[in-house]
Amino acid sequence: MTSEPAYIAISAAKKKALVDAIPSDWRVEIPADVDNLTKFAETCGVLTDKEVEITSNYDAVGLLEQVHKGVYSSLEVTIAFCKRAALAHQAINCCSELFFERAYEVAKKQDEYFVKTGKPVGPLHGLPISIKDSYNLKGIDSTIGMPAYANKPEAASSAIVDVMESLGAIMYVKTNVPQSMMVLDTENNLIGPTRNAYSKYITAAGSSGGAGAIVAFRGSLIGMATDIGGSIRVPAYCNGSFGIKPSSGRLPYHNIKGYWPDGEDVTGVLCVDGPVTTSARDLELIVRSIAKAEPWLVDPSCARLPWVDPEPLDRGLRIGVIRGVKTYEPITSIYSSFIDKVSAAGHELIDMELLHGDELADLATAFFKADGGEFLQKICAMSGEPLTDAVADGGLYPCEPIDLIQFWALSHKRSNMQHEWLQYWLDTATKTRDGKPVDVILLPAQPQLPRPKEPLTSNTVILAWNTLDYPAAIFSVETIDSNKKDYKFEFPSPVTPAEHRLEALFPDDRAKAYQGFPVGLQLVGRKQDEAGLLQAVKILEALAEK
Repeated sequence: MTSEPAYIAISAAKKKALVDAIPSDWRVEIPADVDNLTKFAETCGVLTDKEVEITSNYDAVGLLEQVHKGVYSSLEVTIAFCKRAALAHQAINCCSELFFERAYEVAKKQDEYFVKTGKPVGPLHGLPISIKDSYNLKGIDSTIGMPAYANKPEAASSAIVDVMESLGAIMYVKTNVPQSMMVLDTENNLIGPTRNAYSKYITAAGSSGGAGAIVAFRGSLIGMATDIGGSIRVPAYCNGSFGIKPSSGRLPYHNIKGYWPDGEDVTGVLCVDGPVTTSARDLELIVRSIAKAEPWLVDPSCARLPWVDPEPLDRGLRIGVIRGVKTYEPITSIYSSFIDKVSAAGHELIDMELLHGDELADLATAFFKADGGEFLQKICAMSGEPLTDAVADGGLYPCEPIDLIQFWALSHKRSNMQHEWLQYWLDTATKTRDGKPVDVILLPAQPQLPRPKEPLTSNTVILAWNTLDYPAAIFSVETIDSNKKDYKFEFPSPVTPAEHRLEALFPDDRAKAYQGFPVGLQLVGRKQDEAGLLQAVKILEALAEK
């Protein structure tokens, strides 16, 4: 008799542990006939009216204002979000670890401090923040979607977790990721797939799919995540949320777990950490708060780059606009319409191209393939797990490893492209009215609306900015409402067998899945100018809401 692979029992035990961590009176039946689950928590009867108010009526900035005025205690906010996160996990399978009791103890200590001093412990005092599974938290597993890493609690927390906790943030859940964290659809052999709160016909994306999904469900207002090839921005886009990929060196990355061999995370295209949120000002809140905590004192890879809040603008933005990207409806119309709105508001638009876009994307992919996928195969073999469909269809593995000389050649090519792009950006000064370079660059987040599975037709508009190490943000500009506007829904014709399988997953009425879905665009800033980029995002978010 052939025994079953070890990963099957490991997965069953991990799933049971997640269920057991949810109090019995928080457990619910998820209605099979309801596709959009973004409001399920408010109507299922588990949350009190006050807990609905806490979790539904604020972004993180607004909620912190109430906590720091004493309107809500840290504990009641924490309980509210633990409940909503538990509902989120039952509805969309977005969590990999639940540790509510730990969160309650932290919240109680904060409340004691607040009563004693009348002051918060820091700018994030009382704010529950979900963390991607790759963020280490002492005493908790970091499985990164791999059964072989289950039941092996981490010995120390990631540097960014320590910083956030020192600022008053409360950790309470970890969010799900795909096997290998190198595909843009969250599916693994340990927790299973994460679905999108807006619709089962829309991917939750990846690799921070759990982070994007829980924020869309409002089981978290800030989901901390990572991005090496779109893993913050694509889930933010696919879950109708906001997200930012900072430049490397802005936020501490030390001791965040990856699946590659040790050392690969500090070479080639660098992975960075950042938030998925419900608003633009929440992006600024978390990046500014961590940057102001002098993270270079806990992580030497951080630049000693004090945060400087930009002065209010007394002029319109100078915006580079990339129009040459192939897009599909309704993205084409939404992008064009927003460009017109930006121009009518008095901002200066300068036409640009995505210079060397395909080469930049191919270069990033070449770095990702450096070890030939050997480390992934080794980890899979430890528990006998197979590759998931997302990884098997993803196009990265299997592949041939490269040697050190080839790696250096890739690094040299990347350096030359970064220099060329630096000059290209500076040269926009010859086209602007005041003779200064553009402030930011506007372009689509994806060529089309997110599909039922991995969303990409082309990842060029995302990967280029990882290779260049520019900060890039996703922000919502329009919510699809077919009752008010006639939308067209186009998607690229399937070519590969995987795309033909994907095509069969669409509902007969494609428009129905996207009703009420917030569509985002991408804004890019100059390297390590997160403050300027976020200022521009807030300006354009306010314009989109008019």
